[in-house]
Amino acid sequence: MGATNEDDFVATHHSEVEIHKLIQQYSFPPEVKSAKRLMVLLVPEHNAMSGGIYSIFSIAEQMRRLRRVHGYEVVLMTRPNGEGETYFRNTNFRNQENIYRFSQLTQCADVEELYIHIPEYACAHFCDDLSHPEVVYLSRRKVVVNILNQNIQLMPKAQQLDALKVRFGNVTQSVAHHAYFSQEMADKYGIPTLLLPAYTDLSSYPGCGRSGKEKLIIYSLDKADYKNQCLEKIAKDFSDYQLLEIKGITFDRFMDLATRCMFSITFGEGFDGYLAQPILQGGIGFAVYNDDFFPSPHFKDYENIFGSGEEMISKICDVMRRLSVDEAAYTDLNKRFASEYDRLYSFEDYVGRVKRLSLRDFEFFPNGGSHAG
Repeated sequence: MGATNEDDFVATHHSEVEIHKLIQQYSFPPEVKSAKRLMVLLVPEHNAMSGGIYSIFSIAEQMRRLRRVHGYEVVLMTRPNGEGETYFRNTNFRNQENIYRFSQLTQCADVEELYIHIPEYACAHFCDDLSHPEVVYLSRRKVVVNILNQNIQLMPKAQQLDALKVRFGNVTQSVAHHAYFSQEMADKYGIPTLLLPAYTDLSSYPGCGRSGKEKLIIYSLDKADYKNQCLEKIAKDFSDYQLLEIKGITFDRFMDLATRCMFSITFGEGFDGYLAQPILQGGIGFAVYNDDFFPSPHFKDYENIFGSGEEMISKICDVMRRLSVDEAAYTDLNKRFASEYDRLYSFEDYVGRVKRLSLRDFEFFPNGGSHAG
């Protein structure tokens, strides 16, 4: 008998990985291979899309533009993993980055100083995932590590960072949300801390006002115990609207939907792209407030932000109904909420903070200290 569908999938999958590795090998930049100072930003090993992945690509782009300031060559690499998974290009959003695999570092024989940025979810087991050649390579060089703390709920316990601290000594963190940027956070993990909010350039995606919106409600893929009940109520009360879950699409496609939709709902972090992008495109997003991600409790004062899942279920349809027929109220709420983002984020501040990260110029230090090492 011939191979099963599963066998076909496995064979194809492995051939794709090998093809990616060949492309990585032949395209490995000579300036990276010969660098004396090298900055590596690690990304997940699969061609996927998330706000965290998008922001790492953005940081890499700005770091490369700031090379004259910090002196590092900059490269994106998939994190070390026992399965050998990797890929070469992220096809989910516009970017010009080639991605290499961490094992290729050992080809960079001239490196004297290495600055590695590790996503929060991968930092607890980073040392365990290193191969023997990688351990030997790193042990012969000055290595400093920064944790890209973009989601506090994915950050490991403080003691799980001990392996990183013991092996490399110099460990820091950059945090993506104002909500957990504090002296307390620096003390909790015992590492210097810098605020580096995610910044998304939407200049190539024209927004539109209330008159340009369609009877479309988009919502996030996240799981929440109140999600189904909320959506069932909306589907019943807004039967003439299309309800669409965001999954398996490119960022360009998402931005098209975020621009056209009348409303959006996030069932995840709350203060995330499912809330921000539709609002910045002239729409209204809905979320449940939580202390982990929202910058301030005053966001609960907005009628599109609910104090609990139960409150969202009971009130969201009434709020949608009013805003869908009252253009002035819709526009006013959008402008007021969009101004919150303007106060929190700017491109100039973002670039300045990327620069601070490149120079290891941190803001909070454990126990009120003042040196990152």
